[in-house]
Amino acid sequence: MENKFSKNMVIATMAIVGTLLLVSTIINNSSSSNMLSVNAQAQQQQQSPKTEAPEKGTVFVFNEKSRPANEPEKCAALASVVKGKAVPDYNLCDIVVYRQAPPIVRNDGMVMNNFSGIGHYIEMVPAVINDTGQFASTNASNSTQQNNQKVAFGEWALIDPEVVPAQQIMQKYNWTQTALHHHLLNESPKILFLHWSVTGDANELIKQAKEIIMQTATYQNLTGNTRTPTSGGP
Repeated sequence: MENKFSKNMVIATMAIVGTLLLVSTIINNSSSSNMLSVNAQAQQQQQSPKTEAPEKGTVFVFNEKSRPANEPEKCAALASVVKGKAVPDYNLCDIVVYRQAPPIVRNDGMVMNNFSGIGHYIEMVPAVINDTGQFASTNASNSTQQNNQKVAFGEWALIDPEVVPAQQIMQKYNWTQTALHHHLLNESPKILFLHWSVTGDANELIKQAKEIIMQTATYQNLTGNTRTPTSGGP
């Protein structure tokens, strides 16, 4: 009788141990799967960095007749091509590209790069709002095609060695130079302001504008240890 009882106890103990081992194996496998899943997700996040949206500023408008910007996202996309700041208005896309280099210093030691007027200006309005002459739309298809056509004008803030290279790219794309003159006195290095106008597809114009700006030292301090303080950022 005692032997039979002992045998049953052994069988019951073995069954309990087996059950515990099975449960432990299931838990371990589940934990491993979860860890693999977490690691895979972490690796995927590292490989696919998030694209940050552009920062939005505050605009204060005191003209009661002003209207909201028509294409703020489009204006921002254009500004991103030239690493500039977009200032969208009703029919206007205003883009400012601050000069990060070289430091433009006044005779009293003031660094002038903080002023947007020492940077490059690009302003665009839709060509179709001037519904006359070469901008007149004759049919719906033509009107749709012209929606991205812009009349643009602006200026480049250039140091002396940059003037001719900028002019050469402008001539390459048939940009019209309208003025070349000084705005300041006693700054160093001397800045020349080259004014221009052009009409064309907005996406093409902004690419051409970047090619012109690339003839200058504007972006040199965007990388590296030396930075010129500007209102465009450190």
